[in-house]
Amino acid sequence: MRVFLTVVLPLLTPSLLYVIWLVVRARLVASARGGAVPDDGPGADGSAPAPRFVGDTVPWMTLTLSGAALTVAVTLALYTTQSVGTPDSIYIPPRYEDGRIIPSQNVPRVDPTQDQDEDEDEDTGAADVDPTR
Repeated sequence: MRVFLTVVLPLLTPSLLYVIWLVVRARLVASARGGAVPDDGPGADGSAPAPRFVGDTVPWMTLTLSGAALTVAVTLALYTTQSVGTPDSIYIPPRYEDGRIIPSQNVPRVDPTQDQDEDEDEDTGAADVDPTR
């Protein structure tokens, strides 16, 4: 699903919008002419014949480049808004606990060279108190 949203959809959206616009425009032109479909021959003023198919005059390069630009924009937006850990963090995947889903987390790695007794003293401040007194 992520690939569809970040790659396929941004590439297809400009083309789909253009085809919808062509269909709507063709219906508007046909209704303005009283429902008459233009013939294939040159116009009365010597202009080029009307295209027979929807894809005859599609600007494929513009559609391709706009789709690629949209793909890059979506990728950058997702990259900047997603939370990532530091290189020394540990990834904990999502898990099911006590009837609810805990989302994934990036937690800092504990330095094994640190003395754990020092950590406890700093956190509680209870190292200086003698419990026997």
